[in-house]
Amino acid sequence: MELNPYLSFNGQCEAAFKFYERRLGGKITAMMTYGGSPMEEQTPTEWRDKIVHACLMVGDKILMGSDAPPFGRPVLACSSINSELRG
Repeated sequence: MELNPYLSFNGQCEAAFKFYERRLGGKITAMMTYGGSPMEEQTPTEWRDKIVHACLMVGDKILMGSDAPPFGRPVLACSSINSELRG
């Protein structure tokens, strides 16, 4: 079994993943904005440059994340951790 952490942010996902890429020596393999997704029309204009999904490879490990939209339920610091199970 493999666990892949998924981090939720309040609008800082892109900056965080670029920081993790530099510090952890990984490679961002995916970074899609709300504005570049099928959800664009349902997303407020000011939120369209935020990240709907990001993926960072560090060795053979995957770190994923996104910006939790303010029009959904709020994300509190360190209160939202989701995991994907494979295997």
